[in-house]
Amino acid sequence: MERYLVFARAEYDQPLEHRGDVEAAGDEEAARFARERYGEDWLEMSLVPVSKAYWAEKETEEGEAEVQV
Repeated sequence: MERYLVFARAEYDQPLEHRGDVEAAGDEEAARFARERYGEDWLEMSLVPVSKAYWAEKETEEGEAEVQV
């Protein structure tokens, strides 16, 4: 099983927003689960497998900010 981050927007002038996540055995199943969970009220939806996401960490005065997925 793979965890996918779900991003979507309803209008072209809006940014993609993180809507949540789904777990699925593959891309097609993830797309189906995302449509079922988050509906069809969007113009564009993107799914990003967590294993393929690159997390940039921000440097702070205290050191690196921790990013948790």
